[in-house]
Amino acid sequence: MKIYNWNLKDKLEISDPLIMCLGSFESMHIGHLKIFREAFSIKENYSSYKTAVLIFKTPIKNGTLKDKKLLQLKTRLITLSNLKFDYCFIVDFDEEVKNTEASAFIEKLVQLNTKAICCGEDFKFGFNKTGNIELLKKSFELVSVSKITKIKTHKISSSLTNQLVSDGNIEFLNSILIDKYAVIVNTINFEFSLPESLTLLRAGIYVVNCIIKNFEYHGICLISNPEFSEQDNTNKIYLYDIEYIPGKKEEFYIEFLDKIRFTNNKKTNFITPEDIEAGKKFFY
Repeated sequence: MKIYNWNLKDKLEISDPLIMCLGSFESMHIGHLKIFREAFSIKENYSSYKTAVLIFKTPIKNGTLKDKKLLQLKTRLITLSNLKFDYCFIVDFDEEVKNTEASAFIEKLVQLNTKAICCGEDFKFGFNKTGNIELLKKSFELVSVSKITKIKTHKISSSLTNQLVSDGNIEFLNSILIDKYAVIVNTINFEFSLPESLTLLRAGIYVVNCIIKNFEYHGICLISNPEFSEQDNTNKIYLYDIEYIPGKKEEFYIEFLDKIRFTNNKKTNFITPEDIEAGKKFFY
């Protein structure tokens, strides 16, 4: 996948005709997957076209940057790469981008050699969200619109996924994400801090897979409540099948699979032998 940082002003020389996916794509949920599948379906009929997605580096809500986000940029890029997208354009949201008129945004897409658009039925764009599906259809011959995805009465959205993280509802969360919920951290002696920009996962003990230097290990993870500890690196990883001690500030890709228990006070804010056994039963 070719990745470009794009400020909407720079003219990128893209010779391939593009099928462009547009949306927030903050949480990479199954509603987004419907949009992505439409793009790949179009590609089957237009073999010379390439699939592309435009994402914002930082999530946006109502025209402003969100304080907290579900996923790091790198985890989103991993998901898009695994889906086999050809191009990804990353836009850093600033005042100039915010004030871009809808018609000007469409011109930028045309200059990028965009031939087809895939988006959700609630997609709006441009200054004050004046751009809509009808405007896209006037500008591009091929516009595929996916309906909003619901599970029972729940609209699948970034707001829902962020709430599920806060609640520690990993099972439901993973059922509506394209990939399992994951964070990327740098560890010291199996301890780490979570980025402050992320929505905080509810304090507790979780079953995890951990990718270190392209090798996968099984284990459990303590997500600590900052109120329970004065230390910075209070989150801990316990791995069952690792045979070496990772180096200082080793990068871990931690994939959360299930909850063992929540922690509610300092007395429960550590990994117990019972937690270790519960994790083993999950895997073995």
